[in-house]
Amino acid sequence: MKHIYLALSLAFLLFASCGTNNQPVDEDTTELSQDYVTISDDQPAITGEIKDGGLWLTFHKDQILPVGIVDDDSYRLPDEPVKVEGLKGAPKNFIIADMGQDYNPILCVLTEEGKVQMLSLWNTVSTGDLEATVIPMDNIVGFTDGPGGPWEDEDGTVFYDYVTIYGLDEEGNEYEVNEYTLYNWLKHYVYGDDPEWPTTLYTLNLSADWKMRFVEERLQEEAVVEKQGRFWPIALDWDGMKFRYGYELTRLIDATDLSSDPKESEICEKGVFELSYSDNPAYFVVNPIEGLDLTGQGLNQPVEFQASVGY
Repeated sequence: MKHIYLALSLAFLLFASCGTNNQPVDEDTTELSQDYVTISDDQPAITGEIKDGGLWLTFHKDQILPVGIVDDDSYRLPDEPVKVEGLKGAPKNFIIADMGQDYNPILCVLTEEGKVQMLSLWNTVSTGDLEATVIPMDNIVGFTDGPGGPWEDEDGTVFYDYVTIYGLDEEGNEYEVNEYTLYNWLKHYVYGDDPEWPTTLYTLNLSADWKMRFVEERLQEEAVVEKQGRFWPIALDWDGMKFRYGYELTRLIDATDLSSDPKESEICEKGVFELSYSDNPAYFVVNPIEGLDLTGQGLNQPVEFQASVGY
């Protein structure tokens, strides 16, 4: 476990070992390469490279398994380089660095179109997901990693709560890249006449790298409809524990016809929902403000969802 509180003089040593700056592969090209290390400073756990118009990642299994995120059976990646998917334009710059208080490699990418996208690489290791999510950051020209959450003790010594990634603008100003840090898996069961057997399960999956999946399962029919996309923060009230997000869903997977394979299509559905804490610690309240109804009970009708944490 990395140190939770980092003194100023020690913080930069930690960042140097866990998230190195981008280095040019060849001064005559625009390609970049970076190694991310974990337990061993001499052997990379992940290597990123911009080449052939894409961003490629090589995962080094022997350096990843000792971290304990997955075991050999649940490791989902090949030995050869894999290409990052979903980039909005050719990759121009990137960084792989930790966010939080422990090993947590996050990939942030800047494209030629000026889009900033991110990917949780531990999630990639455990699921094989390689699609980077667009996040709402503008006028970014590069990245750096550094300390976050500064505070001073009574003697004036500066400490930090975590490590993080910053986007840089042309003047060198730093803007922190944020993860989604609340519950990842939210489930709501709907019951018919029999209180022992639910008829429908609604699942809202919100990933740390801002992916959104909304799934409706009609359990007795074994029919499933899934919508995928991204979400982003609109207003975060930490004092009142109420959090509002916008979303855009762009992919539909329809598995309602059991006689054929699931059908996939493009969609464009936008909306707003709000999360807040329930009096029951095992639940989270979801309130659909605009767009999807989410549970069939109408907009602006808060509904409790069972909550759990994942990547």
